Amino acid sequence: MADDEKLKRLGGGRWESKDGRFSIEPQSGTWVVVDNEQTDELGLALVRGPFPTLTAAREAVQDSRGAGPAKSPLAERINTTKTREERKPTKPEPPPEPKWLQALSEADRRRVRALVKRLEAAALPDAEDVARAEIAEGQPALARLALERRLGAAKSVADAVEVVLAGRDEELGARWRLVDGDGRQITRLELPD
Repeated sequence: MADDEKLKRLGGGRWESKDGRFSIEPQSGTWVVVDNEQTDELGLALVRGPFPTLTAAREAVQDSRGAGPAKSPLAERINTTKTREERKPTKPEPPPEPKWLQALSEADRRRVRALVKRLEAAALPDAEDVARAEIAEGQPALARLALERRLGAAKSVADAVEVVLAGRDEELGARWRLVDGDGRQITRLELPD
C-alpha cells in the first residue's frame, strides 16, 4: 500500500484513509469499505464488501480509488421496473373506434355516442347497433325500437293503436308518424267496441 493510502485508526475497530474518502468498519466478523464520495441508488454512502480480513479491505480501498462508480447488482432490476412503469399506461387505452364510426362527421359521431348513452341508460341491448342503423345507415331504427317496445307492453288493440298514434317515446327520444300513401298524417282512428 502506498504512503498516501495509509489508514489512520479511529477507534472501535474503524479505520479511515488520509483524505477521508474511505473508511473501513467491522461488521459481523467481517470488514466493509465505505466510500464517502460515491452514493448508492438510495443516495447513501456506497458500501463495498464484506471482506474477510482487514488486509483485504485495505486492498479494496486501493482498487476502488482507480475504479469508476460501483454498479449495484440491483441496478438492472431497478431499470427494468422503471421501464415497465413508464410503459404502463396510466389508464387503459380505449378500444379503437369502428371504421363505420370513423367514416362519420364529428357531429354524427357525437350523435351516435349520445344515442348509445341514452339507450344504455334505458337498459336496452344492442345500443350501438341501433345507433349505427339510425345514424350511419339512415334507417328508422330508433322509432322501430320504440314502437316494438311500446307495442310489446300494450294490453289490448286499443292500447296498441294509441301507441302508434302517440308518435313518440320520450325516454328514447324517438318520434314517428302514421301517414297515408300521400304522406298525410293520420292522428285518430275510431275502433269498434
